[in-house]
Amino acid sequence: MDKIMHELEEILKEPIENTPPSFFMDSLCSLDRNILLKSVREFGTPQYILDREQLQQRALYFSRMMRQYIPNSDFFYAFKCNDLPYLIAGLKEVGFFADVAGIFELQLALELGFEKIVFSSPGKSISELKLAIKHKNRVVINVDNFDELIRIKEIAGTKKMKEKIPLGFRLNSEPFLKGEWSKFGFELEELAKAVKLVNNSPNLEWVGLHFHCSWNKTPWKYIENIKNIGTFLSRNFSAEALKKLRFFDIGGGYYPEKQAVINKIQDKGILLDTIGARRGNKNQPFEEIKFDPYGFSVTQVEPLENFAKGISEALKESIFSLNPEINIYFEPGRFIVSFATHILLEVIAVKKNCVIADGGIHMLGDYKFQEYSFAPIVNLSRFSTDFHRKIIYGPLCDPNDLWGHSYYGEEIRKGDILAVLFQGAYTYCTAWRFIKPIPPYIAFSGGKLILAKPEEDFSQRYPGLISIE
Repeated sequence: MDKIMHELEEILKEPIENTPPSFFMDSLCSLDRNILLKSVREFGTPQYILDREQLQQRALYFSRMMRQYIPNSDFFYAFKCNDLPYLIAGLKEVGFFADVAGIFELQLALELGFEKIVFSSPGKSISELKLAIKHKNRVVINVDNFDELIRIKEIAGTKKMKEKIPLGFRLNSEPFLKGEWSKFGFELEELAKAVKLVNNSPNLEWVGLHFHCSWNKTPWKYIENIKNIGTFLSRNFSAEALKKLRFFDIGGGYYPEKQAVINKIQDKGILLDTIGARRGNKNQPFEEIKFDPYGFSVTQVEPLENFAKGISEALKESIFSLNPEINIYFEPGRFIVSFATHILLEVIAVKKNCVIADGGIHMLGDYKFQEYSFAPIVNLSRFSTDFHRKIIYGPLCDPNDLWGHSYYGEEIRKGDILAVLFQGAYTYCTAWRFIKPIPPYIAFSGGKLILAKPEEDFSQRYPGLISIE
């Protein structure tokens, strides 16, 4: 194995004449590099930068496509994916509602004036439940388990309210969900008991159902869930009870089209990369090979229209036949925000086999670039569509502080500005408190650059100093 890996490493050192796939080429050539470089001049590096118009166009594309096939549908942006208030406000402007998972997100949704909020989490605290119940005219709690339901009943008390507390139930209806995914929701066979507990309380009302499945490149999981739940409901609940339901929430997990990630370091990633090059398919690592938590796949992400059609047919067959007036809730996150944010870095050192940039992967919140991700990196200062291999590290005192093994552009020099593309999802919101400050978030909107969130400062990092003085 060592000999094979040595040979592979030698192959990887060979120059590759590579042109990016069509989607990536379009993205490269459509970048307004002048705006990005202007943002660097005004706000420095590192930084996150949001294209607010692109964000809103993406959101409208999603909602219009789904409503084309499912007219009675509403859209709830998943705050956990990126909780920048300026970004969220932009989605509210185009008709999105709020999907929250914790007390800060709930407070933010209330502060921003959202009229419809769904609160889904497997472990809601007493303070979170009390706040949600206080705003029951705007917030629906998707209950995860019996203990949570009992806490809600205790908070609600026995004295009858003018308006009942609206509750949905999160269901874990997928038999193929194992391990950590088993933590979410009620089993289907538990639903009747949960509904009975609600019906026996004067202050609670069952108004909906919810499920979620992640990392979907096809609509298959949604279709299976809808069918499973529809069959169960038809066999276990009266038509009268089902017609009282207001919503059926089918969650998020819509994987962005054309977003490729690949393990670039471990043996499997190197082998896949090399096989693609040896076969003459230089674009394969960027456009075809994708990764999900269950393994590698070479299937393309299906177009969003396929999701809309497949989900619509399943709903007609299994849900609308039981309640034709029920609203369908969607909770997209990654699909909406991924492409609208980039990370800008400056190269501060050039070594023989690598370069060091001034921003680290603490901006991302985990080691995903080290472990499995491929992110397109572009040299904005010396732009071209030429592909080069070069290890790009961040400045952290951590050997895993790695951005990538390749980039597009001419030879990297000290002072060059690099753009790490498509970093809007699960980066800023999960950024680490580690060594360096969390950088500013800049937004480009209406032809102007706006400081949407300043860089973390010393007092924010070390508020505990007050107790020492």
